[in-house]
Amino acid sequence: MTDAEKLAYYKSEFQGPALVEFIGFRSTAPLAQWIKMQAAIEARDYSAVIRRLLIKAAKEEGFNPNAII
Repeated sequence: MTDAEKLAYYKSEFQGPALVEFIGFRSTAPLAQWIKMQAAIEARDYSAVIRRLLIKAAKEEGFNPNAII
């Protein structure tokens, strides 16, 4: 994902559905460290990086973030 695509994603979060659900999960130490380093590089909260990566992967599996449930 390019820097422009990342920025477009983060801007779209302000226009999309509200963040109302909390889902916690366990992670390996190396993955957690990598996510936190990515967050520092992108100057974002690490939860935003997790959401970006999770939504990207979910779209590949058929998730439609614009669908109404």
